[in-house]
This record gives sequence, C-alpha cells and structure tokens, in this order.
Amino acid sequence: MGKIGIMADKETATYFRLGGIENSWIVKSQDEAVKTFEDIKSKHIVSLVIVTDSVFDWIKDHVGKGKKEIELPLVVSVPTRKGGTASRAQVDLLAELIKRTVGVEIRVQ
Repeated sequence: MGKIGIMADKETATYFRLGGIENSWIVKSQDEAVKTFEDIKSKHIVSLVIVTDSVFDWIKDHVGKGKKEIELPLVVSVPTRKGGTASRAQVDLLAELIKRTVGVEIRVQ
C-alpha cells in the first residue's frame, strides 16, 4: 500500500498531520515547492501527494499530464481553509485518470 503525503502551507499541513498524514512538507515559495516535489518524485517517498491550490499552481508544469502510464506520485489539489475552488481542468484531469485506471467514467456537474 502506498503512502500519502501533504505539501502545503504550515496551517494546512498541520491539519493533515493531526488527521494522521505522517509525510508533510511545508512550502512557502514556488522554488521551494518545485524543489520539494522533484525530491519527492526522485526518492519515491509517497504514492499520493495532496497539495493546496496555490502549491498546485506552482508545480503543475512538473506533474505528468496526458501520459498513458501512471506517473507516481499522483497529485491531488485541495482548497485551503481560507477558500478557493478546484479548477475545472484539475477535476477533468482527475476524472480522466480514474477512467483510464479503473474504467469508470466520472462526470462532475
């Protein structure tokens, strides 16, 4: 079973740690986020990385898209406590990944 990690601001990472996520990385800038994500990928630390919307915007160019094979870690973006919404493109990307791997089509309205 793969491990789960969180890469986010201090507050969000703390909430996830309290919820039982052991692997957490606090990032404050784009450079720090990219460096941390590349380190996570190269060392195969976790299979799933939960990131906030702002962190996803920083690392989106480093996340594998449109590939037929699954590149780990998978990245899931969540809004912060202060608000924000997941973009339609992120929802579509996750739905497409589920369709390719599980064979079930998910429609978000």
